Amino acid sequence: MSISLRKSESINLTQQEPGLRRILVGLGWELLPSSPLDLDSSAFIIGENNKVISEEYFVFYNNLRSPDGAVQHTGDNRTGLGDGDDEVILATLDLLSPQASQLFFLVSVHDGMERKHSFGMLQKAYIRLYDMDAKREVARFNLEDDHPKATEVIFGKIIRSNGDWKFLADGTGTNIGLQGYVDIYT
Repeated sequence: MSISLRKSESINLTQQEPGLRRILVGLGWELLPSSPLDLDSSAFIIGENNKVISEEYFVFYNNLRSPDGAVQHTGDNRTGLGDGDDEVILATLDLLSPQASQLFFLVSVHDGMERKHSFGMLQKAYIRLYDMDAKREVARFNLEDDHPKATEVIFGKIIRSNGDWKFLADGTGTNIGLQGYVDIYT
């Protein structure tokens, strides 16, 4: 049974889901009528120094796979049309570099500041973790509509702590752009 999380809540994946190995991270949203947004999902694979392990560990539409093969972006959905996940990132926890202390999943509005587009132009945003081996949803975080002016939101984080993997429903919204995150974490 899937666990529904609220902002800032977390679950210990290692304890709650022993044997969890291959995860589909589904990111979804619905556009409000006549909202021509292009949203982009990204995964930052962070080391102990709170920076990406190397530039190749920033996985997004122009770098679809981490060098260790543990994280793979399945491609950019430019319209967000249709039901279900709009973008998907696959992660294999036991393949992650031992240097990785966390992965965080950012969704950003493409050229949001320049185009005056924001998360206020969409609804029903979520992140979900799906166990690909057991073929079932493990956890879901439905974002509140509390970021009407944000151009990017950290949907969630998978954190390695004392040998366990935890999932944190984050929901932090900002206006620094995708490049702002790249500048901070590289």
